[in-house]
Amino acid sequence: MSKPKIRMPGAARAGIGLLIAGGITVGLGTFYERGAVSLYGLAMVAGGFILYMAASIMAKRKML
Repeated sequence: MSKPKIRMPGAARAGIGLLIAGGITVGLGTFYERGAVSLYGLAMVAGGFILYMAASIMAKRKML
């Protein structure tokens, strides 16, 4: 028997994408010793986290 599919808002998916892309950017910036690139990646991670959390909270409130 297959599990029911989890419905995830588009904003939450975009937030997860930003988290992943930002993490990779931070890693590459650190590896190549480019502080500005790492800082840009850190901003991407923070934005992605905020977007994901906001979308999750809003989706949970709609369900209630």
